[in-house]
Amino acid sequence: MSRHPSAGQGPTPAPESGVSRWCEGSALLEGLVTVPVTVAFRYDAADPYAVRMAVHTEDAAPVEWVFARELLIEGLSRPAGLADVQVWPVPRRRRHLEAGRGAVNIRVSSQHGTTVLTVQATSLHPFLDRTLGTVAAGAEDALPQIDAALASWLVLKGPDDGAT
Repeated sequence: MSRHPSAGQGPTPAPESGVSRWCEGSALLEGLVTVPVTVAFRYDAADPYAVRMAVHTEDAAPVEWVFARELLIEGLSRPAGLADVQVWPVPRRRRHLEAGRGAVNIRVSSQHGTTVLTVQATSLHPFLDRTLGTVAAGAEDALPQIDAALASWLVLKGPDDGAT
């Protein structure tokens, strides 16, 4: 199944501050049925802590999740996450738990149910490397504070400010 022309072919063109990647995978719905999915990962330097993940199936509108980039990075090598999103590696061979050697499971939960997505770790590595090239881990706070800048620009002195 390929719902996007570049699925499985590497990153799609993205703005300079953004990175995206389409991956083929599967979704285990409510622990009962597995369906093929295309998963789109997006990262934007304007929101440096977050990764957006949209899950596309043939039968439903895409569903988007937003979670910490660090959760996805950590989940490549060991179980990560405690709440609505959990990520853990699935090695090719159980005794060889090495980051990037097998698949990655991403469990998402909501009031509507739980889904476990599986994508190849080799599909996520180039995406995460590009996000780290855009904004290095630990440097997220060093970016210009866009919200503060916008707020300061919006507080303009009006004609009643005493200036002539």
